[in-house]
This record gives sequence, C-alpha cells and structure tokens, in this order.
Amino acid sequence: MFVSGEELHLFEPGTLRIPPHVAEEIPDAGDVFLTWASQDLRPEQAREIESAVNGRRCQNGWFPLERLDTVGQRGFWRGPLGFLARMTAGDPEVLRGWATRGLAGNGAETERIRRVEATANHLLFTQGHAAAATWVMAVRPQAFLDLTALGDDLSGGWETCLATLRTKDVAKAVRRWNR
Repeated sequence: MFVSGEELHLFEPGTLRIPPHVAEEIPDAGDVFLTWASQDLRPEQAREIESAVNGRRCQNGWFPLERLDTVGQRGFWRGPLGFLARMTAGDPEVLRGWATRGLAGNGAETERIRRVEATANHLLFTQGHAAAATWVMAVRPQAFLDLTALGDDLSGGWETCLATLRTKDVAKAVRRWNR
C-alpha cells in the first residue's frame, strides 16, 4: 500500500511510556525467551536466567537489544543469553520494514524515511520493541500500521529460531556459565 502525501510527525522520543494497546500486541523478547528457556530447567537454573534477563531490562520494563551487545560476537555466544541474542537477531529488519511500509520518496523524503528507520532502530536497542512501535505509531498516525502484524512477525521469527534450539542446550549453557 502506497501512502501518498503522508505527513510524518517526527519528534525526539526521549523515554517513552508504553500504551496498553501496544503492550497487548507487541511481545516482550525477554518474557518470550524466559518462558521458552526455563520450561525444562531446574528451578535454580531458571532463576539464574530470569535474573540475567530481568537485570538487563530498561527503565520502562521492556527488554532492549543493546543489553545483548556484551553477550558475544562473531558466533561466540557465552551463556544462555546467547540464545536470546540469536532469537532477536532479525528484529531490526522486521521493525524497519513495518515502520516504513508504504513510505516512498526521493530527495528530502528519503531523508525522512531514513530518520524513521534510524529512530525506530535506536528505540528498539535502547527501550525495547514496544517503545519503537509506540514512537512509529505516533510519527505515522495516518498510516494505519498494524500492531498485530508486527507482533506476529516478531513472534514468528522468534519461534522459528527457538525451534532450532533445544532447552537442553540452554541447561548446558547455564552450567558452562557458572564455571
């Protein structure tokens, strides 16, 4: 769908409050990972992962991707949070596609599209998925962006990734983590 002449209401986001309707539709990566990872773990192992994930949450309570920067690089994943990093690796692309759906332009318009992409990506990394979606919805009120579709795309990518992993691998990672 091409939105001709759409007016963008660009603003510097600051720290965003997540509206309830956004929180309902956009899953929290940390919660999804905790549910999956702890299903076959001993209670103390599950608590360790929960503590590691919750200790990296941002001020608004959501899990920001920048908190995974120190987990590992270039295929070297230390501990169970490496699986969370792998799970969310495609999220910037998913969000970017959703945030700019229907936008097109050249010249000055292209710069505005880049700003939407860059700010949404920055919010994804610093305040989490819901904050990025909240800002995009405010910036593009005429676009009728579908939050449910974004939530489904994110969840689908996460499920695809997690289907390739075994919770047994998470248990091994927790044991290695504690050495």
